[in-house]
Amino acid sequence: MTAQGEGTREPTDQMLADMVRDADEYYVQLRRRHISQTKLHVLNVGVVVWFASFVVLGVGAYFTIPSDILWEYLLAAFLGAIAIGLAAASVMYIIRRRRGFKFAELGALLEKMKSGKATSEDGLRLTDVMHQAALMGTKQRMDSAFELGVAVFLLVSILGLNAGIGALAGIITYLYFRFEALREYEREDKRYEDSKRELLLSL
Repeated sequence: MTAQGEGTREPTDQMLADMVRDADEYYVQLRRRHISQTKLHVLNVGVVVWFASFVVLGVGAYFTIPSDILWEYLLAAFLGAIAIGLAAASVMYIIRRRRGFKFAELGALLEKMKSGKATSEDGLRLTDVMHQAALMGTKQRMDSAFELGVAVFLLVSILGLNAGIGALAGIITYLYFRFEALREYEREDKRYEDSKRELLLSL
């Protein structure tokens, strides 16, 4: 009876070890993605605020400043917009840092399971927490897809001097990265269902 119980326990322990290893790799990936998304978000906010500030200041100068000194005011508007954009990016960076990493529960559970105190119930909880992390990660990637689309729109519009082409490029960029985010979530959702089913069958 004891031998049979130990024989049943060994596959379960191996499965839990495999789940912890996969979850740990996924956790590291989430942390790296969080850092890159923070940089992208801060950069995007800075560029959008700079562009909007320059348009407002530049248009105001164009219609109110005499033509003989217009370029000096446009240069001042450009530099002022850069300062405003940098200030906005700095504020956004501070806000993102204070919000912190949103997957602390997954990290705490992994630390517990890696210490050798894992149970089958922890394994089930781990699959649920990873699924929640995948949902949150998908939402963040969707937000990043929108921000990339806005950044591409501004870049193409400024360099190409054509807002129509910029809008088209921005929409294509957004749709592509949105599709990639949804496809990755479908893969993670399938892995979640398979892992939970295998763990339940092994109990």
